[in-house]
Amino acid sequence: MLKSAITVSQLNFYVRSLIDSDEILRSVLVRGEISDFSLYRKSGHMYFTLKDGQSSVKSVMFRSEAQRLAFVPEDGMSVVVAARVSVFERDGVYQLYVTDIIPDGIGALTAAFLQLKEKLEKEGLFDESRKRPLCRYPSKIAVATSPSGAALQDILSVTARRWPVAEIEIYPCVVQGAESAESVIKAVEYFSKKNDADVFLIARGGGSYEDLASFNSEPLARAVAQCPVPVISAVGHETDFTILDFVADMRAPTPSAAAELAVPDIREISEYIADFRYTLKKELISALNVKSAELDSLKNKLDLKHYTDNKELILDKARTAFFSSFDTFIEKKKNAFALALSSLSALDPLSVIKRGYAVVYKNGKPLVSAKDAKQNDRLLIKMKDGEINCVAE
Repeated sequence: MLKSAITVSQLNFYVRSLIDSDEILRSVLVRGEISDFSLYRKSGHMYFTLKDGQSSVKSVMFRSEAQRLAFVPEDGMSVVVAARVSVFERDGVYQLYVTDIIPDGIGALTAAFLQLKEKLEKEGLFDESRKRPLCRYPSKIAVATSPSGAALQDILSVTARRWPVAEIEIYPCVVQGAESAESVIKAVEYFSKKNDADVFLIARGGGSYEDLASFNSEPLARAVAQCPVPVISAVGHETDFTILDFVADMRAPTPSAAAELAVPDIREISEYIADFRYTLKKELISALNVKSAELDSLKNKLDLKHYTDNKELILDKARTAFFSSFDTFIEKKKNAFALALSSLSALDPLSVIKRGYAVVYKNGKPLVSAKDAKQNDRLLIKMKDGEINCVAE
């Protein structure tokens, strides 16, 4: 009997082999509440207990799977885990080897959303400084959405009405369910690689919180953050918010609103151009009138200058003629004065005296005739070398 006994290690190994060979236990989904959660920072492994109202099971999630989670599990969080069942031989207990954790219920989804939001916000993925302005007049629009959804029809309708000149390229996506996040990521990667669109719309209609959960994917957020084309997020209704909304360059409350943000209204532009043409024509006419008036004024100034130049020329000629006549007049007057002066000099008694004659004065006046002299008149005789006083006899 003792010879047939096996060791504890052999027993645990045998039990593990039995469990590992079970097809059902290789992949199970288990719903429960997390408790006793521990994250070993050095290794990156997660250890916790999954429990419900009656039972519990030990669980482990290794780093390779844990780093793909969009949130950090917490005690009290209701989740559904994807796992395989096996035995930890050292302790002889079976446990869950978890490959994925899905929040179960709105509370858990909200917690996962807030955790991821805080993480990406700290990294700067939501910063306004990294967000790019939209192209004002896009020639090509990229759209990632369900080909059969109302969101696509809304976008096509609004774009055709507002900006029919734009080319639209559609990447058909799954926008709900387990495959939706990966499907949208592939669309982002496709348009990022092409990089020939002016704006990129990621859209789907409204839905429950769980329906929109795929747009809270961390890999999707990072793919959008690296996309070279400006992205507009148009997921759900106006009150719905996803991680995609925060990382996108712009958020629209609805797919229709996204299309209105992406393209201008061609009617408004036509009206603007018409108003601009009218204003431009009015301003050009006004400017031409001003320049015409300035030209007329300049022409008048030029005519006045020409008139002034002619008058100055006439004045110069008159001035020259005046001074020439004046010089002639002065010269004639000088000659006449000289002649008169010569004549006066000839009549000057003193000039006669100088030639050897004498002049007789009576009472200070020249005595012209001897008859004018009476006896005993006192006379003055002036000669060139002196005067003689005498009395007439």
